[in-house]
Amino acid sequence: MSDVPGNLTLPYRHVQVGYGTILALGTGFVTQTGKLVRDLRRRRGRLWLQVPLTLSFAALMALFASLRVEVDESHVAAGFTGGLLARRVPLERIDSARVRRLPWYAGWGIRRVGDAWAYTVWGRDAVELGLVGGGVFVIGTDQPEALLAAVEEARGLAELARRVA
Repeated sequence: MSDVPGNLTLPYRHVQVGYGTILALGTGFVTQTGKLVRDLRRRRGRLWLQVPLTLSFAALMALFASLRVEVDESHVAAGFTGGLLARRVPLERIDSARVRRLPWYAGWGIRRVGDAWAYTVWGRDAVELGLVGGGVFVIGTDQPEALLAAVEEARGLAELARRVA
């Protein structure tokens, strides 16, 4: 918890597991591994194709298995498993925040959804951050109200600190 007095929730940290991503990419990995083993047994010369595909499914599954979201007194950050492909947005760059429901066809991973970049691993609920100077960053979450509250709280603390300074 933060050492700021009151009923605050900062820092906010949440890891959402992408069960659908794991299932889909895991199925691809198992299928490709089966094809690789079959080709090895039959001494087929398709290893140049099967090995990279098998490794690609494994790498993508490891990379996009979860999404970690953090909100503290200075930033909102979202990054996939292991902190790779992370994006940090300073609170000063956030103009607005709201809960948003993504369309079913928006998918998972890093996507362009309309005018926004979205980081999602599972589900359709998200928090949309409108950025100063344009641009939108969407963070998929299974806790949209808690994430929005943390972002608003952090923005309020940042504004208060600017006024005091």
